[in-house]
Amino acid sequence: MNKKIIALMAAGIFLLSACSDPTGGSTTDTPADTTAKDSKTTATKHQLSEEYYKAVVTDGSYLTSKSRGATLGLNSNFNLKAFEVGLMNLSQKHFSTDKYYFQEGQYIDSKTINNWLKRVSKDNPDGLNPEDNGKKEPDERNPYYLNSVLEQDYMVKTDNNFKLGGISIGLAMNTIDYYQKVEFGADFETKISHEELLKQGKAMADKIVQHLRETEGVGDVPITVGIFEQSPKDSLAGGTFIAEAISENGNTKVGDWNTIKEKKVIFPLAEETSNELTNFENFKAEVENFFPNLSGVTAEAYYTDDQLIKMKVNIITQFYGESEIISFTQHVADKATTFLPPNIPIEITIGSINGTESFLARKAGETSFYTHVFN
Repeated sequence: MNKKIIALMAAGIFLLSACSDPTGGSTTDTPADTTAKDSKTTATKHQLSEEYYKAVVTDGSYLTSKSRGATLGLNSNFNLKAFEVGLMNLSQKHFSTDKYYFQEGQYIDSKTINNWLKRVSKDNPDGLNPEDNGKKEPDERNPYYLNSVLEQDYMVKTDNNFKLGGISIGLAMNTIDYYQKVEFGADFETKISHEELLKQGKAMADKIVQHLRETEGVGDVPITVGIFEQSPKDSLAGGTFIAEAISENGNTKVGDWNTIKEKKVIFPLAEETSNELTNFENFKAEVENFFPNLSGVTAEAYYTDDQLIKMKVNIITQFYGESEIISFTQHVADKATTFLPPNIPIEITIGSINGTESFLARKAGETSFYTHVFN
């Protein structure tokens, strides 16, 4: 099962959020209650596992972001999902699932986010992207570095309510800034180095933390900031978080930055050979030999510190018969057990133009796959 999807409760968790005073009030020492006094706040009772957060529920409803969609637009669905889920995973290092409850961000409003994402100018002094220098050539213009901002709030339970216990902020940074020299014209690309992306993100983090400290209700709670490196829009893999830092004790800046050594590799497109790639190619050959009319077999491999930690396999079919899907799913389970890496969580989705046909999953340490065929 996909680790840490956080209870499906963030069915949106769309990019950034807020309902607090956009002008920012004075900093308070005590975190504010998450709802008005006449609102009834509870939390979901069931927790699928210790890897998932329970969600805060207000008057029987999930409290969604009031500024969803405030973004320049992540360049692919792969990046969108990786950004949201990755920030949740990062948050668990600081806000444990047995103590904290999840709530979509409520402390930065859409007007603030939109201003941050624009270029800095005389009319928009709050812009976090550099001013337009008037250049049009890819290696001469000032690119847009910051693409999206995501806020997640982590609540703690009091005697009769919930209060803010911590905030996580994600900064999605462009590795390539796609632009047009004229409206509706051809697309051009300004490439951004890893080092420059990191430098810009770190400077932006301090400005955002300072804004939050001046926002009513935030107080001195811990604020974690993660820098996310987007993958190019033609990549089949989403980006990854590359650095994180935390502001504690009411500090208006983050502390020391920690490097996050993660990467995603698409099999069989990986440029470097490895045992994992060889085994996957053997698995792919066995699967394709079973039915000749497959559209593709790919996998997204997740590495931390150069160690493979999980894998997601996607198989697209061109057949739809129930008996065929059942037989094929059983065959895939057999070959996955034989060829795919042991001792890591693996998900396999078998789909067609009709949608998902079947699903297989194995947790870390298990030897057999759970399977489900959709009717």
